[in-house]
Amino acid sequence: VFPVEPDKAAARQELGLPPHVPVLALLPGSRLDEIKRLGADFLGAAGLLKREFPTLQIVAPMATPACRTAFERILSDPALSALSAQPSALQIIDGNAHTAMIAADAVLLASGTAALEAMLAKRPMVVAYRVAWLTYALVKLFGLLRTSVYSLPNILAGRQIVPELMQDACTPAAIAAGLAPALRTRTADADTLAEFRHLHESLRAPPSQDAGAAIADLLAPA
Repeated sequence: VFPVEPDKAAARQELGLPPHVPVLALLPGSRLDEIKRLGADFLGAAGLLKREFPTLQIVAPMATPACRTAFERILSDPALSALSAQPSALQIIDGNAHTAMIAADAVLLASGTAALEAMLAKRPMVVAYRVAWLTYALVKLFGLLRTSVYSLPNILAGRQIVPELMQDACTPAAIAAGLAPALRTRTADADTLAEFRHLHESLRAPPSQDAGAAIADLLAPA
């Protein structure tokens, strides 16, 4: 459960992260197929950001030991040498995703419940996702997508309040560009933060049943 005002300093202390440097939480998904599709792009974006923000610390919580193994295998690719050459810059941890999000100044994540959790943590984020090309082609061909936004914060708000980079738009350069402003300011902009707080309060109150029903309706088969 996320408090309305999460304690960044306490979260950093718990994870052993420095208090005064920019921190990026990297969550490339909780399933192996997500790690395999997104891991290289997420790590590539982190490498670009590390060049722009030399003191950047990256924390990557892994949902399962298998996900961690797959992620570490991707990290060993020579193309990602910008990070692998600086092992102290990237902390891979087992679980503890909530604490990692609260400790971060910005969050990069795959679409899913993690986006809702990052919103509850009041952290600026970029949502990036890619599905198998055949799945994407079939969804587009048969018009199976019933929404113009994908992530739960945007669905709840009824508009885009967090950046979404889907399919071909999910590239390291685009991801890094989307995260850089938050890492410069070390906080969400005032309008986004106000919307996050409003949505958090609406989910805590009885009318949150309406929000839950909207999500259930969106996810239900056509």
